Amino acid sequence: MAKKRQGRKAKKSQGSRRFAGLALRIILLAIVALPLALLYLLPYPKGIKPDRPPLEEFSKAPETPPQFKKKKIVQRPKVAIIIDDMGYDLSMDRRFLEIDPNISVAFLPFAPFTKLLAKEASRTGHDVLVHLPMEPENKGLNPGPGVLTLDMGFDEIIATIKKDLLAVPYAKGVNNHMGSAFTKDKEKMQIVLAFLKEEGLFFVDSRTTKDTVAYAVAKKMGLPCAQRTVFLDHSFSKKKIYQQIKRLMILSKKKGEVIAIGHPLKNTFDVLYEELPHIKRDIDIVPVHRLVH
Repeated sequence: MAKKRQGRKAKKSQGSRRFAGLALRIILLAIVALPLALLYLLPYPKGIKPDRPPLEEFSKAPETPPQFKKKKIVQRPKVAIIIDDMGYDLSMDRRFLEIDPNISVAFLPFAPFTKLLAKEASRTGHDVLVHLPMEPENKGLNPGPGVLTLDMGFDEIIATIKKDLLAVPYAKGVNNHMGSAFTKDKEKMQIVLAFLKEEGLFFVDSRTTKDTVAYAVAKKMGLPCAQRTVFLDHSFSKKKIYQQIKRLMILSKKKGEVIAIGHPLKNTFDVLYEELPHIKRDIDIVPVHRLVH
């Protein structure tokens, strides 16, 4: 009997130690898992995900040189709106995909939701672009992974572009992310644009500097191309975005065709959602490929 009692006590003691060990592992797992769960469940301020590259690089948006048509415009003006820097905020980016199928979307190559959202964008009829990171003049800014820099040779530029293009499925074209230093370099831009031409892609110069040669070089090479006219949300305030929408409408009626660039921010979405019906009364919103020549 004594041996049986001792055996039961030993088994009970082992069971207690196992239970204590299991409880300790559960507690440790909870300690690790709780911060991770909060990281994904709690909203990020202003829809910006951590580690996202800065949206732009300049204190004042460079203007596009006026190239108004001399003859009177008979047809309805056409406006293409590109939303840059897509791929970091799943919820906000999807809102832009739902607002209008003619809005074009440019994805940063290695953003966490780029592949998923590019597939959704293509399926719903949006023009998909690679938002190609390029070296800015401000060395303190990081354009993000996949960036083209001026110290790269021919082979490294080509290898980097190939990886960037593979990271954004269904892309029809490319526009530059930052690049105020890179787009001023004629030789480097010739390498990039010649490769894009071989791949059958078009190029939109985001004009992050007044000294860019990207559009001029692309045009001379016979690459289908265009350039940005208006930045909708260089200032994030709703008041400024409304002003840029008004400017967009005025310029479109003078030029006939205008390309605007915005970003996947709440204020930008709210203003576009409200203003698009008014814009469409007199202006056609078209995919950006319709305005490359």
